[in-house]
Amino acid sequence: MPSRLFAFTVGLFVMTLGIAVSTKADIGTTPISSIPFSINLTTGIDFALVTFIYNILLIFLQYLILRDKFTLMHLIQLPVTFVFSLFTKITVDIVSFLEPSSYLGSWILMIVSVLLLGIGIAMIINSKISMMPGEGAVLALNQRFSIPFSWMKVAFDTTNIVIAGIICLVGLGELVGVREGTIFAAFTVGFAVKYANKVIKRLFSDPDNDLD
Repeated sequence: MPSRLFAFTVGLFVMTLGIAVSTKADIGTTPISSIPFSINLTTGIDFALVTFIYNILLIFLQYLILRDKFTLMHLIQLPVTFVFSLFTKITVDIVSFLEPSSYLGSWILMIVSVLLLGIGIAMIINSKISMMPGEGAVLALNQRFSIPFSWMKVAFDTTNIVIAGIICLVGLGELVGVREGTIFAAFTVGFAVKYANKVIKRLFSDPDNDLD
């Protein structure tokens, strides 16, 4: 258990670091963070604070969907959300010095972001401590409507991107938080998780590990 908790905590930190790096790429951020980032850009409200509120809303969404099936285990996401938001604040400060000087530099940062996200998410999944509210919301929708998780995940990410795009267009008159990097992340993070899992699962001998 201590090793899994350690892996979960490190995974959370690496995941938030990946998100923070994507915000500095200047070609869009990841789908799950696109709404908080767009609100941050249009209102100036702290990114970590918006991230915290957004994830709390996702937990509440799970409650609305699951009702009687919403258990105390789902509430573990509350302290996880707090730590995730705290790590977001820390990692955003850590990467504040990053300023790509070219379009190529922006893409390098986005690729690094995807790799970090893949490693972080794989560590979180393998630790089996808890899930992030975003994945929890997708799973709740999957259970409620009997739609395959993978398809529901695509629909969820797409909805995030569309809403974030609308926020940017209304608030700024242009797509800033949602750009080609966001689309790239939407299609590649899953593959990064898959290949990171090949390494990480060696540390967790678990017959139920089927991320391949």
